[in-house]
Amino acid sequence: MSLLAVEARRTRWHGRPACTLSNGVVELTHLTGGGHIADFHAADVPALNPFWIPQWNSRDPTRFRPAHDESEFGPAAVGKLLSGIAGHSVCLGVFGMPSEEEAAAGVTLHGEAGVRSWTATARSGRDEGRLRFSVRLPAFGLNFTREIVLRPGESVVRVRESVCNLRATDQFIQWQQHAVLGPPFLDPASCIVSLPGERGITDPGDYEARSALASNAEFTWPSAPGVNGGSLDLQRPCQKSGLGFVAGIQIDPNRENAFVCAVNREQQLAFGYVFRRSQFPWVTLWEENCARTAPPWLGRERARAFEFGVSPLPIGRAATLRRGDLFGTPTMLRIPAGGVVSAEWLMFLRRVPRGVACIRDVICRPNRLCLTPDAGRPLAMVAAGVADFLNAPQASAPRPRKARPGS
Repeated sequence: MSLLAVEARRTRWHGRPACTLSNGVVELTHLTGGGHIADFHAADVPALNPFWIPQWNSRDPTRFRPAHDESEFGPAAVGKLLSGIAGHSVCLGVFGMPSEEEAAAGVTLHGEAGVRSWTATARSGRDEGRLRFSVRLPAFGLNFTREIVLRPGESVVRVRESVCNLRATDQFIQWQQHAVLGPPFLDPASCIVSLPGERGITDPGDYEARSALASNAEFTWPSAPGVNGGSLDLQRPCQKSGLGFVAGIQIDPNRENAFVCAVNREQQLAFGYVFRRSQFPWVTLWEENCARTAPPWLGRERARAFEFGVSPLPIGRAATLRRGDLFGTPTMLRIPAGGVVSAEWLMFLRRVPRGVACIRDVICRPNRLCLTPDAGRPLAMVAAGVADFLNAPQASAPRPRKARPGS
């Protein structure tokens, strides 16, 4: 195999079935149980994984047994997802808690995708490596596919996802990329999060009486109202120990492509995503800073998520539908009967010069990503054909149906 080849293979991560994609520059690990992207690191520094890995013992969520595991992870509607969560998940169908009736029928927090077993294929190659995953979501009548492509010498990963509506009726669903940062990358003293935000709104709840932000309050990015007055700069994570929050941020409507990016200036590492604003117009910020004390949290987890998707807040389908559009921006996705909707996004990792504290902008050029830091020259990342990939035509037409005899 050529030294420039990209290797795609089946592997195990903390004892769990997974697939790995590596080109000698970066390496990505994707679990098949729950479909979580658990690790993404530079090949020469494997310890610098920006993703949140909970301190509790991870397991495949398909092994969750309520009678045995609820005491460790919580009630099944929440605990089944938490038992296997890691890094980047997808919330599909519902973003947030299911309704009481849905939970009684077995639907879990953030929908089925994060708790079901995904089928996987891996293909190595000289020009690219490719992982392909699929999972069927019977409760929502959906089929979901994700294809991840990595090219030689690049540290930009291309992801294409498709959601197929298997029902004969239109559906309004939620679809959110639940990307979560964790220590040691997530360091309050050296980490800054940036995105092209406009207006925002805080969660209507009180984060189990431990919210750092005022409830159901509108604001302008990045300054959000604090629970006891004053304001909180949402670009700086984990400033209030013992507290947490949830807030929804509208992406600048004037942008074609959007981004979320975090820089750890001590590690000299930038990690982020680029996506199309028309597909994912919202970013939800979730922060847990040693606030939750019940199992499995135990008051010891630090996590900051930037969850880009179609909804501003994880309040479930019914509440989101009742609220309707927000700031002139839709908050749900319609999939026509028998139809398919696709989306493309990029994930990147780059070392940055000493002195760079944040990335102010990310621009997608035909064959590269251009990062604009707060200090110094723009930073280029080679990514052949990346603009064409990101702005590919979106599929949303119904699937053709086979004609019946005599029709």
